[in-house]
Amino acid sequence: MKHFSLPFMMGAAMGLMMLRMLHSAVLNEGGPAGLALVVFIGAHVLLGLVALAATIFAARISQKARKFLARLHRPSAAHMATMLAGVATSGLVAHGFIHGGLV
Repeated sequence: MKHFSLPFMMGAAMGLMMLRMLHSAVLNEGGPAGLALVVFIGAHVLLGLVALAATIFAARISQKARKFLARLHRPSAAHMATMLAGVATSGLVAHGFIHGGLV
């Protein structure tokens, strides 16, 4: 159950956080929410690029780095699907609670 509940709850929390930042940016509230959205997306892009560079480095050059990367957490497709299910569920529930429906 832990293999389902933890990624689901993390996805639900990140979904609500992203909705708040996106909602503020769309409504042009500006300020820290717009900056938070840029930082949130930028951090994910940066982490993806770092992971890609580290993988290429480990595969081609460093035996020590290859062993280190083998021990790191690498989410599977099922893990990502569970997180996205959490995002969708929390988004639908929050939207329905706040606005009284899906639309």
